[in-house]
Amino acid sequence: MISKPFKEKDVKEKEAIIQYLGHSGWAIKTQNHILIFDCVGYNERSLGEVINLTEVNRKKVSVFVSHDHPDHYSPAIFDWRKSIREINYIVGWKLETGGYCLCLGPREKKSLNGLEIWTIKSTDEGVGFLVKVDGLVVFHGGDHAYWGGSIDSFSREIDYLAKVEDKIDIVFLALATGTGQRSESITRGIFYAIEKLRPKVMFPMHAGGREYLYKEFAQEAEKKSLKTKVCYCLNKGDKFIYQNGEIKKLN
Repeated sequence: MISKPFKEKDVKEKEAIIQYLGHSGWAIKTQNHILIFDCVGYNERSLGEVINLTEVNRKKVSVFVSHDHPDHYSPAIFDWRKSIREINYIVGWKLETGGYCLCLGPREKKSLNGLEIWTIKSTDEGVGFLVKVDGLVVFHGGDHAYWGGSIDSFSREIDYLAKVEDKIDIVFLALATGTGQRSESITRGIFYAIEKLRPKVMFPMHAGGREYLYKEFAQEAEKKSLKTKVCYCLNKGDKFIYQNGEIKKLN
């Protein structure tokens, strides 16, 4: 399903429009910024499917890439510089790009163009990103998940985030392997993160095209009577609006 770009819509401080771009890809529009995470499959020509190019130059665009696995990173994102006047790239590994890319390792903190950014060490490759923007706090975990074995390397980074920020609005966490295989350990890790971080909203991701797994997990989470609202996307282009700590799907 072809995704639709953000429409012209005023977004106030502490509000966001969230759009699913497939797998671990997300676009988040806030009052002054557009954040894009782990976006694959959109070149300069198809960028208009993600964001409204007539509007984009009134926003600051920041593109985050957690690591260089091909289901999270495509070099095509750098062609977007031709269409977007103010764009920054933040990646979780050392990448030679001629100076227009901010490369961050684990547990770094940076301020960039109105954003505050913290990183964690992923249990796979690269980093996860905690971002403060326009009165919101967003965490995109990249490939950080409890894949099995000891939970320590997973829980240690989640505990670190809980000390960095105790009021998180939205988190995005891997639910399955890149080929869409769920496990008890991954699910256990998500519930651990929800308990520790206490976000208002959580989106599962990283299901390798098996979006029905997101709905299954949301139904499981609902039985636990969590304070965190677990949302799910079934199609690329699904959009939600976050206002006053509540979230609802947009048509």
